[in-house]
Amino acid sequence: MKTFKHLGHYLVICLIAISGLTYSQVKNTPVSNSKVKKQNFPQFSIAPSGGAIFPLTRDFRSDFKPGGIVGLDLGVKINKEVGLYGKFNYMFMSSKKTGAPIGQYMEFSAGPRYFFTHPKLKSQVYFEGGAGAYYFKQNSYVDPIDNTITVSQVSQTNAGINGGIGASLYLSDVVGILAKAKYHNVFTRTGSVGFMTMNAGLEFTIK
Repeated sequence: MKTFKHLGHYLVICLIAISGLTYSQVKNTPVSNSKVKKQNFPQFSIAPSGGAIFPLTRDFRSDFKPGGIVGLDLGVKINKEVGLYGKFNYMFMSSKKTGAPIGQYMEFSAGPRYFFTHPKLKSQVYFEGGAGAYYFKQNSYVDPIDNTITVSQVSQTNAGINGGIGASLYLSDVVGILAKAKYHNVFTRTGSVGFMTMNAGLEFTIK
C-alpha cells in the first residue's frame, strides 16, 4: 500500500507540473484559426534527455537510493492523435549497502503514443505505453564487514512494461521541450521490480 501511495503522490505532482506548463503555453502563445498551418505527416523527432529514477517496490527501495538518468527518445507521429516511439535510458543508483557499487539499468523499449490535441494549441500532452528489455548490472564487491566474502556480480536482462504521461512544449516549429513521467514494471525470476522515471530534455522535430 505504501508503494502505491508514493506512486500516487509522484503522479499527482507530475500531472500538476505538466498541466501548468501546458496552460502557460496556451495562454502565452495563442494561435488563431487563420494562422493554423496544415500539418504534414509523418513527423519524426529525436530528444536527448536527463532525469531521475525513483525505486518504488519494497525490496528495490531498500537496496537503492533514487538516482539519475541519461536518455534518448526517437518518435514518429503518424497523424494528429497517434504516434510511435522508441527509447533508450541509462539509469544509475547508489546502493544503500555499505561498500556496494552503484546499480545500473539500461532500458530499451518501444510502444504507441496518443496525443491530446487542440486546434489553437501548439504544445501537446500525450499518454504513452510500451514494452521492452531491461538490463540490470551491479559489479562484484568485497563485503566491508568480512573481507573474506566477495559478493558476486549481478548481470541480467528481463522483460518489462511501462506507461505514463508526457508533454511536448512548443518553442519553435522544430524545437520543443520534452517532459514525461513513467512507471516501469520489470519482471524477474522472483517477482517484479517497480520504479518511476522522470525525464526532461530538448525535442527536435523533422517535418
